[in-house]
Amino acid sequence: MTRRADLLAVASYVLGAAVICGRLLAHPGRRLPYTPGDRIQAEWHLALAARLLGRGGNPLLIDRMNAPAGVNAMANTTQYGLGVPMAPITWLFGPGVAFDVLIVLALSGTAAAWFWLLSRHVVDSRPAAWAGGLVGGFAPSVVGHATFHPNLAAQFLVPVIAWRVVRMLDSRRRLRDGLVLAALIVWQVFINEETLFITALALGVFLLLWRGVRWRPLLPGLAVAAGASTAVLAYPLWFQFFGTGAYHGGERQMTAFHTDLLGVTSFSRTSVAVRWSEFPPAPGFSAEQHAHLGWPIMLAALAFVLWQRRDRLTRSLAITGAVFLALSLGTDLTVGGHPIGIPGPYAPLARLPLFDTLLPTRLGEVLTWCLAPITALAAARCRLPSRLLTVGLAAALLVPAAPTPTPVEHRPAVPSFITDGAWRGYVDADHSVLVVPLAGFEHWTALSWSTATGLDLRLSHGYFLGPEGGVTGHHAIVGPPPRPLDRLLRDPRPVTDADRAAARADLAYWRTAIVLAPPDPAYAAQRRLLDDLFGPGRLIGGVWLWDVRGVR
Repeated sequence: MTRRADLLAVASYVLGAAVICGRLLAHPGRRLPYTPGDRIQAEWHLALAARLLGRGGNPLLIDRMNAPAGVNAMANTTQYGLGVPMAPITWLFGPGVAFDVLIVLALSGTAAAWFWLLSRHVVDSRPAAWAGGLVGGFAPSVVGHATFHPNLAAQFLVPVIAWRVVRMLDSRRRLRDGLVLAALIVWQVFINEETLFITALALGVFLLLWRGVRWRPLLPGLAVAAGASTAVLAYPLWFQFFGTGAYHGGERQMTAFHTDLLGVTSFSRTSVAVRWSEFPPAPGFSAEQHAHLGWPIMLAALAFVLWQRRDRLTRSLAITGAVFLALSLGTDLTVGGHPIGIPGPYAPLARLPLFDTLLPTRLGEVLTWCLAPITALAAARCRLPSRLLTVGLAAALLVPAAPTPTPVEHRPAVPSFITDGAWRGYVDADHSVLVVPLAGFEHWTALSWSTATGLDLRLSHGYFLGPEGGVTGHHAIVGPPPRPLDRLLRDPRPVTDADRAAARADLAYWRTAIVLAPPDPAYAAQRRLLDDLFGPGRLIGGVWLWDVRGVR
């Protein structure tokens, strides 16, 4: 009976994930979410992992974009911990299909991991653990990332790492436990380091509240885990912080993301009840609405915590969640998206190493991690007169915050000039391709075309994080430091002879063989600029082409 309940729980999570991703799965790999920029970037990295496995190469320095400097892989969302296991699907069906499958696995796997932890170590009731798994696997802090950031949606190691650490308090198998924890740490580093950092912070606060200063039994196992993981990660982490393309301090717009004071009781933009939010969701990008769980869940959790305030586990979970919810408010408090002139709780931490690259809003993930066991405890301890009343109350609390199917749009076809390989007649392995518009969150054409070639199409630019000015150790910016031709392409104007000379120097720096642009009317000004710089382009195979091999 227990095994059947476990299978039903996991099956329900898989079904829920499939419903959320249903519009994508209906046409695998051929549809995109409503803001596709980060998804295209994630597909590019899935293709990168498959390419490295099949052909070899340096996994720490990416040479397929930002030619000739390359990109620091450890300082970007390379997600090798997901891309490597998904490589067989990427090889067989392409990174688009691999992404769709990965998201279903990430959501259902995260929920299943929480169910396993809760049903084995927190509550005796399988239905109660199932409800907790729903919160842990389908909250905004997970689903909000589902169609953009698989490395952030894949939180299935969080409950496992938490359990392995807590287990060390009473275990005498310190060597084995430490080695297992080290393996989990290494895997999570190559999925997402930010999640691991937040997990470590949250566990530290929780254990201090739950067990006080009685941490001595943890130290031997943690020492083994630290030593073993350091042996594996020492060079990759050194390269991340001090190697080519390393930066110190996160990109300023990203590190400003935070939870609004009204967001604490508002619904996520992905939820059923978003239309009844107290204010339009902020920030507008739904992936960063980690604490937007809605007022029914928040009020119910508060009521249960007050009722069970003498229970040390419940109290420790509640305080930990509240601490990180407060920190997620950021460096400056806002109400309804408007600053109120009061520094936020995160302000004292914002300039510290590691904290300076963290997005404050993502500290709200800890609220979900604490609400998952609180939900299971509440479901197990609250005895209502009838099962119908219990189910009705649970539905009233959970359904409004439930995620809705992801809005999608059709994926534009990749031009035949790219898919047929005609571009290979112009570009050898030592040269790059400049694609206009320049790659970024809103302009992802270049990455999409590169992915369609298995990353054989080497890009002069790219969508990545690198140091400001291209100087290792400087503050992070998105993309390469702008050169004169970049500035012209972003703000077209009549060109001068000095502009032409600067453009030729830029092409020489990038070792650019051809310039490509889509025929979209939106980029007519950029195409006219390129005509003025390099002579008339040619429309061939669905793209505009400027052969600049003889220009430099």
